[in-house]
Amino acid sequence: MIGAKDIKTKICLGEIRSVDTVKDHFKRIKKTDPKVKAFLRLSEENALNQAEQIDNKDRKNAKCGLLEGVPIAIKDNIMVKGEGMTSASKYLEHYISTYDATVIEKLKEAGAIFIGRTNMDEFAMGGSTESSAYQKTANPWNIEYIPGGSSGGSAAAVSAGMVPFALGSDTGGSIRQPAGFCGIVGYKPSYGLISRYGVCALASSFDQVGTFSKTVVDSALLTSVIAGKDYRDPVCEPKEGIDYVRDIDNPNILKTLRVGIPKQLLDYKTDAEITKYFNDATNKLKLEGVEIIEIDIPAYRYVPALYKVIMCAEVSANIATFDGIRYGYRSPNGRSLNDEYAKSRAESLGYEVKKRILFGTYVLGAKNYHRCYHQAQKVRTLLINQITAAYKKCDFIFTPATLQMPVKFGDILPEECDLFLIAANLAGLPGITVPCSFTSSCMPMGVHFMGSRFSDAKLFQVANAFEKISEFDTDKYPIL
Repeated sequence: MIGAKDIKTKICLGEIRSVDTVKDHFKRIKKTDPKVKAFLRLSEENALNQAEQIDNKDRKNAKCGLLEGVPIAIKDNIMVKGEGMTSASKYLEHYISTYDATVIEKLKEAGAIFIGRTNMDEFAMGGSTESSAYQKTANPWNIEYIPGGSSGGSAAAVSAGMVPFALGSDTGGSIRQPAGFCGIVGYKPSYGLISRYGVCALASSFDQVGTFSKTVVDSALLTSVIAGKDYRDPVCEPKEGIDYVRDIDNPNILKTLRVGIPKQLLDYKTDAEITKYFNDATNKLKLEGVEIIEIDIPAYRYVPALYKVIMCAEVSANIATFDGIRYGYRSPNGRSLNDEYAKSRAESLGYEVKKRILFGTYVLGAKNYHRCYHQAQKVRTLLINQITAAYKKCDFIFTPATLQMPVKFGDILPEECDLFLIAANLAGLPGITVPCSFTSSCMPMGVHFMGSRFSDAKLFQVANAFEKISEFDTDKYPIL
């Protein structure tokens, strides 16, 4: 299947019809999704109606949107007006969105066509889609293995060729980790670059909407559409109208690039094949003129603990609004107001969500706030300062996307597996996972570039340049 940028160009030139494109993608979905289970719901009728309206446009007088007629999948924690949004939880099983998220408004203006809602871990809490209340999504390259998470459904849909790109959300690597596991590009923007308005919150100081695609160019195209200021998101920066595709092909970008590799990478057990192919990727960068610099960020060792304490504290605060009174599941068994709260949550929320709420409430308690949460925020500042200092020596930090390959369903990934991805969320920095090779078991693996805040345009240039030298076949799809 052709990429999103080419689909849009051909539709605008009248070389292909949007209706035919949408039908082709639904045909692919119906063939592959019974095995992968990437989608929770499809919007075939609405999508075909949208496509027909686009095909009936007067091309001479109508402006062609940046994503005119291009199919896209949406993670099921992003609101689309008039559609259900469950966040893969029984609590929101019958919830209908009353407004569009900002990113959805921008996609509609650009002419994108919404194919359906993708599976995820419940309220984005998990790294495998196994905590979803509805189904488990499989890795398209081997359906016995996890696709990663929490945005595993979006990653699997793109990887299997069901859609050219998809939206996800990234709180602690939730886009970039499944992208690495599924052999596609996963991008998390700088904190504040893309509005979170209309996205079900997990941990507000970490959350960002990001993209999945087969190529870096398609990811840059989608970002060009959804990025920009929004008065409804108080942390959204006033950066408007940046075209991340226009200057993405920079032939000299690698010749003057300084890339930092943390010395802490040696402190953790890394899968042998990941080490091998990461070293190969590093050597390819060297051959292109990239200067490889060893950097030292001692606070990396605190990342798993920092993430757990701060994220769970914010989960506790955000999920407090799910009380069974205003919207969502309401227990018929409550005998008092407090009993109603307790039973509505107990009967509708999964184990992983309850566990994080309880731990978050514990660290925010009067006896633990200064000892746990306040201390974690101080160490978070230490980490940010050390990363900032590292960027005085290098332009980007380069690591494997994950330290381990995906595991089978039921197995647990080591806590430090996503260590270098989580650091980007803690510091509010942009990061992108790019596939680099296939292992001996025919599973893809990726590498991760992390830039300084709002270096997103240059990050796309570097990732695009690496994509060209990595020799990873972006036209290859898993055989299901």
